[in-house]
Amino acid sequence: MIKLTRASCSFMTIRVIGVVTAVLFSLLVPITHILAQTQAAMNAEARADFKKSDAKLNKTYEAILAKLPDAQSKELLKQSQRAWLVFRDAEAAFAAGPRGTMAPTLRYATMTELTEQRIKQLKTSLSLTE
Repeated sequence: MIKLTRASCSFMTIRVIGVVTAVLFSLLVPITHILAQTQAAMNAEARADFKKSDAKLNKTYEAILAKLPDAQSKELLKQSQRAWLVFRDAEAAFAAGPRGTMAPTLRYATMTELTEQRIKQLKTSLSLTE
């Protein structure tokens, strides 16, 4: 029978917290960002990924806008997109939270993920208008 002391329990608790933290970090930050050598490099990589997704989003949005048949539909899409952008930015700020130097990576990763989801939504809408 193994006897656990208060010190060994504390050590095990710290070890479990460390493992859980590592797992959560690996789930939140894409592998390409983990391979970067510095936090600044991770932030720059995340920002570059977001800029690519944002450019794709803009292209998709413009394609849908051009295919909509009337001014009312176009205005509804514009209102929807404006509201979605507010949501995306607020969600990314929440995900980043007060995480110090890691916050920009988490913010951009969240923005990229949500932007990719929005592109899929808009492409579905585009296929429905055709």
